[in-house]
Amino acid sequence: MKSYPIFAVAAFMFAVQGASGQTFGLPADYFVEGWVTSGLSQPTTIAFIGDDTALVFEKASGIVRRVENGVVTNVAIDLPVNASSERGGLGICISPNFAVDNHVFLYYSHAATQGGAWTGNRVERFVYNPGPGTLTFDQLIINFAMDPTQANGANHDGGIIMIGPDDKLYIITGDLNRGRFSNPRIEQNTGTVSAAGVGGIHRLNLDGTIPSDNPFFAHPDNSIKTYWAYGIRNAFGMTYDPLTNFIWFTENGPLVYDEVNVVPTAGMNSGWLKIMGPDGRNAAYGENGNTAYNANQLTMLAGSYYRDPEFSYLSTIAPTSILVMATDKVRPEEMNEMLVADNNTGSIYMYEMNPARDGFVLSGLVADKVADSSAERNLNRIGSSWGVTTDMKIGPDGYIYVVSLTGNRINRIRPTLEHLGPNTLDVRRGNVQSGGLASFQNSDNQRFVITPGVTLSSSQDPIEIDLTTTSPFAIPASIEIRVEGHASATAIRQRILIEKDDLTFEQLSSANMMTIDDTVVVTINTNTADYIRNDGTIRVRLSYRQTGPVLAFPWQTRIDQVQWNIQR
Repeated sequence: MKSYPIFAVAAFMFAVQGASGQTFGLPADYFVEGWVTSGLSQPTTIAFIGDDTALVFEKASGIVRRVENGVVTNVAIDLPVNASSERGGLGICISPNFAVDNHVFLYYSHAATQGGAWTGNRVERFVYNPGPGTLTFDQLIINFAMDPTQANGANHDGGIIMIGPDDKLYIITGDLNRGRFSNPRIEQNTGTVSAAGVGGIHRLNLDGTIPSDNPFFAHPDNSIKTYWAYGIRNAFGMTYDPLTNFIWFTENGPLVYDEVNVVPTAGMNSGWLKIMGPDGRNAAYGENGNTAYNANQLTMLAGSYYRDPEFSYLSTIAPTSILVMATDKVRPEEMNEMLVADNNTGSIYMYEMNPARDGFVLSGLVADKVADSSAERNLNRIGSSWGVTTDMKIGPDGYIYVVSLTGNRINRIRPTLEHLGPNTLDVRRGNVQSGGLASFQNSDNQRFVITPGVTLSSSQDPIEIDLTTTSPFAIPASIEIRVEGHASATAIRQRILIEKDDLTFEQLSSANMMTIDDTVVVTINTNTADYIRNDGTIRVRLSYRQTGPVLAFPWQTRIDQVQWNIQR
C-alpha cells in the first residue's frame, strides 16, 4: 500500500460551535485553508454553480446559502424542515444542463412550518435565479412520506443526491427503522411481499419519472421500480468513479461493521438487515436477532445480486462522505484514489484503487478488507481532527472542498506545489502553422508550430509569443518555468523572459534550440512577488530568431509544453 501525508486540522468541538481561534496543521505536500469561515450553521452539502460560486445546504435551518469567493452573500431559499436527529436539509446537486435550465435539486425533511411535524423526506427541483441568487420551487420529484403502517424514525434518513454519469438522479435513503422482523419488508431483506419504500439507492429521470432500464422496473410495486440498489441501513456518502462510472457509497452499521461499498452494475443487494460486513464474518447483533445469516437467506429480487463490502470497520466509526480524487491538484500517485470521512473520530482515510477500480489495494493486517482495530483502521488514515465531515467535493478549480458540520465552515485542501499551464496566448509576431492555447498544456507531441513573421527593426525577434498563468500564491517561495520544444534547425535561438511588476521584461534564458524535443528549466527563488501582478498574473515571453544558416526556410519553432511549477 502507498504511504500518504497527513492532512491534520486542529480538533473541532463536537457541539456546534464557531471555529474562531482554530489553527490548521500544514503537512509537507498539502495545506488546508478556510474557504468559508463564517456565516454558516451546520452545513451538510455543497454544489458549485460557477467558478467561484456555490450553494450550501444547512441541516437545522433548512436554508440554502449562496457563497461567492468564500463569502456568504445571501439566502437562496429558506425551507421549512424538521431537523430532529438526522433529519433536516440533507442533499443538493445541480442539473447537468444547469447553464441552460438552472435546475437545482434538494433533499430535505419536510415540515409544514419550521420545526413542525415531519411529513416525509422530499426531493424537489428548484430554478436558480442568477440575478438575486435565489431559488424558486419548480417540481416535486419524489416524496418518501410518513407511513402510519411503518416506523418513521427520525434517524436513518440518508439524503445524499447526485446526478450520475448517465444524467439520472441518484438518491440514497436510509431505512427509517423500517422492515424489522415484526413488520417485514423487501428492502430490509425481512420480507418478500411488502415494500418499505426506503433503504437503498433510487434512480430517477430528472423529471421524477422512473427510467425503464432500472433493474426492477418490471416489479409490480412502483416503489421497488425506483431502486438501483437496496438492502442499505443508512448512508451519508455516495459518489461515482468517473473512470468506470461505478457508484460507491458508505453505509453505517449498527454496533459493528460500517461499510464502504461499490455498485459496479445495477441491482446490488447490500444485505441489511440480516448482514453487515463480509458475509463470511457472520455478524450477529440485536437488529438481526443476534443471528448469523448467510447471503442465500436474503430477499433477492429478480436481477439482483449480493456483494460484500470492499472495506469494513468492525468498530463503528459512522463513515460519511466519499470522494474519488479525480483532479490534478493532488500528487500524481494519489490522483483518482478514494477518500472516505467519518463522524465518530473526525478522520479522513485514503484508499488506493485496484486496477479494475472495483476495490482497494490492501495488504497485511487489512488484506481481509476489514479493520478489526483502531490500529488497522489508521493504516489508511491521512487526516485527523476534522470534526464531522458531511461532504467532500472537487471544485471548478480542482481543489478538494471539505464541508464540516461541526466546524460550521468549508475548508479547502491545496497542494503546496502547483503545476500550471498557460491561461492565455498572445502571438505578438509570427505566423501560426498549427496548434493553439491547448497545445501548451501537456507534453503530448501536440505542438504549437510557428514560423517567422515580419519585423520592423533588427532588434525585434521574428517570433514572439506571450503566455500567462495565475499564481495561486501571493508570494511564492519559488517560480519554476519549463519550456519543452524544438526548432527545425540548430541555429534558432530561444529566449525566455518574464514580466516584472514595472511592466518590463527580464531575460531568464537564452540559448540555441535542438532539433528534437528538449526542456529548458529556469527558476526564480528570490523576490518572487516582483513577477506577479496584483491580479495574480504571471506573464512569460518566448522569443525566437535565426542566429546562423538554416537549410530550409521558413524555419519553424515547435513548442510542446509550457509549465509553471509554483511552490508555496
